Amino acid sequence: MAILNDGINGVFTGKVGTVVGYQLNGKWVIRSLPKSSIKNRVGTSKQQNCRHKFVQVQHFLSRVLGFIRVGFNLEGRAGQISAHNAAKSYNMLHAFDDAGTIDYSKVRLTQGILPGPQNAAVQVSPKGLRFTWENSYEENTERAYDQVMLMAFNEKKGHACYLVSGNRRKSRAEELAIPKDLSGDHYHVWISFISDDRNSISNSLYLGLMESK
Repeated sequence: MAILNDGINGVFTGKVGTVVGYQLNGKWVIRSLPKSSIKNRVGTSKQQNCRHKFVQVQHFLSRVLGFIRVGFNLEGRAGQISAHNAAKSYNMLHAFDDAGTIDYSKVRLTQGILPGPQNAAVQVSPKGLRFTWENSYEENTERAYDQVMLMAFNEKKGHACYLVSGNRRKSRAEELAIPKDLSGDHYHVWISFISDDRNSISNSLYLGLMESK
């Protein structure tokens, strides 16, 4: 949109179609907008690789958005950005293999300084997936009341099953239900902990690729 400074017959500032008006050295001038070259539209090899990574991360994070809104909430607040942007920034830098494809073992879905799960494991259960871990904290310590967060992501169907407020750390186990119509597929799985007051969270831990019953 352009602004007419002296009425309809006066000079204008701003853009009208493919023309832009502005002041240069005290004089009002107009010029045509530069045309985007084929090279700029296609981009360099480095730019194409970055765009490819961006699309992959965007697609993945859109499927686990509810989880990362909790998992990267504190990180985002610290950097004065959204949790989504914080998660995107980390995974764009760290979650790819040499071929430029997402390496789920490098993906991080929660980030913080809280102690993470110890000797965590996962196995198939009648309901879906059963996660276990050890608790080295005394029953009367604050850490014993941290809550487990669980994620199972079906890459093939782009579906995520997760918990953001599971059992306490002291419980040493939690079940993650998998819908019957999505059973029999492979799921990438992660586990982490969040404090009871939601003011601290651990880094997520990748536990591998599991096939649900």
